[in-house]
Amino acid sequence: MSTASISADVEASAAAARERLNEHTLKTVHWHFSDETGSPFWLEKKRELSFDPLTEVKCFDDLKKFPLFEDDWLRGGPIRRWVPKGHAGKPVYVFETGGTTGIPKSRMV
Repeated sequence: MSTASISADVEASAAAARERLNEHTLKTVHWHFSDETGSPFWLEKKRELSFDPLTEVKCFDDLKKFPLFEDDWLRGGPIRRWVPKGHAGKPVYVFETGGTTGIPKSRMV
């Protein structure tokens, strides 16, 4: 197998992986920012953004438009704000850090 054909194979594999990543990104953003399925937290954040994630995020690279995620968002507050409407009525599990470096952080699965 020549170097040129290996490079073409790698390039084709990378393009296919990029396409899958972009598709996954688009589905994830639409799930979290849709009024039908999004969580109260992300729907509130959507109102604070200077752009509309549902129309302006089209690929993984567009995630750069979002501000950095802040650890403090995971501290305190009603835990149900993280539950997407699309999972309403389903069991959720809460995991918390031990708080050795500050106020414990919570996440839901």
